[in-house]
Amino acid sequence: MTAEAEPQGPAKRGEARRAAILQAAARLFADRPYDALSIDEIAAAAGVAKGLIYYYFDSKRGLFLAVIAQAAETLNALAEGFDDLSPTERLIRTLDGFLWWAETHHSAFQTVTSGGVGVDAEVVAFYHRSRRRLLTAMAQGLVGADTPRPVLRVALDGWLSFVEGAARSWLEEHDLPRDDVRDLAVRALGGVLQAVGATDPDADRPG
Repeated sequence: MTAEAEPQGPAKRGEARRAAILQAAARLFADRPYDALSIDEIAAAAGVAKGLIYYYFDSKRGLFLAVIAQAAETLNALAEGFDDLSPTERLIRTLDGFLWWAETHHSAFQTVTSGGVGVDAEVVAFYHRSRRRLLTAMAQGLVGADTPRPVLRVALDGWLSFVEGAARSWLEEHDLPRDDVRDLAVRALGGVLQAVGATDPDADRPG
C-alpha cells in the first residue's frame, strides 16, 4: 500500500459505516413512527455501536434529517432526469417513483408531508426546498421554463398538494392499485393545465 493510499482505508470504512447506518435507519423509519424508534434499535439493525450514530449524525433527529435529505434527493433526481423523454413520459416516471417511495416508506412519508417531527423546522425546510425544486423541474419539463408564469406556478403547486393528499388517502386504505393512483394524478394535471389556459390565455403550453 502506498503512502497516498493509506488514509483512504479508514475513510472508506467510515463512509461504509455511515451508509450502513443510513440504510438501516431508512428501512426502520419507513414503517415505524419517529418516536417509536430508539437509537439502540437503529444501531442493532445497522450492526454498529450506537456511539457511531452520535459520531456521524449527532442525534436521532440528525439521523432522521439525513434520511429524508437522501430521500428528497432521490425523488428530485427522478423529476430532473429523463431529458430525452416527452413531458408526459417524464411525468409518469416521476409519479411512479414518488408513489413507490411513499408506499415503501409510509411512516417517513407521513411525517415529512404532515409537517415533520413535532413540526420540526428543518424537516419543514427540507420539504419546502424539495417542493420548489420539483416545481422547477416540472415547469422545465412541461413548458421549458424554470420560472413559469404565476398562474401555472400556482396551479402546479396546488396539483402537488393534490398528489400528496391523494397518496396519503390511498395509503390509509390501500384499496386502489398504484397505477390507478398515478393515472388519476396524470388526468388531474390535464384538467389543471386546461384551467391554466382558460385563466391565462398567454400561458405557455406544454410541449
